[in-house]
Amino acid sequence: MDHVELFKKAQILFLDEKYEESIEIFTKAIEAGANPYLAHLSRGVVYLKLKEVDKALHDFDEAINENSQSARAYFFRGTVYMMKDEFEKAVSDFSKAIELKSGYFMARFSRGVAYARMNKLDEASADIKAVMPEMELNMQGFLDTHGIVRTELFKVMEQLSSGRPLLSLKLSDKEINTLEKWLKEEEA
Repeated sequence: MDHVELFKKAQILFLDEKYEESIEIFTKAIEAGANPYLAHLSRGVVYLKLKEVDKALHDFDEAINENSQSARAYFFRGTVYMMKDEFEKAVSDFSKAIELKSGYFMARFSRGVAYARMNKLDEASADIKAVMPEMELNMQGFLDTHGIVRTELFKVMEQLSSGRPLLSLKLSDKEINTLEKWLKEEEA
């Protein structure tokens, strides 16, 4: 098989949740001359799925070395840094992803979570508030993508309020109604 066929096979294995086999075939695709940016980015995602953070980090570093303009590579590397509790590095990568792709909703949300974990509540609330309209439209799909359950989102919101009433975030009535709706759905 040539590198194109290997790459496609690795993608199919990933979609079939055959992660170890996918990694093996992505590695063969890299060795056979596949696009190093795409191959490392893709294999890194598989490692990330398996929570093999050091291997994922290596692949995302390689992807960034190959394509320093890839918002996706910075986003995924930032995600690894979050998993390693290296929040300053995560914020840096999420910020770079946003710089490269201004409407990168997931990067903005993730940066807000990183700021919250760093106890930088003003920055966190600015990012979270900026994505709330988009969250209303796409929240469940986004949360599913990252394996986040709604209760985790609420924990972040609680952390953002840091003992203060949530209204101190100066949410609009529409945003407050949205949060109330989510809370009612969570109780159901």
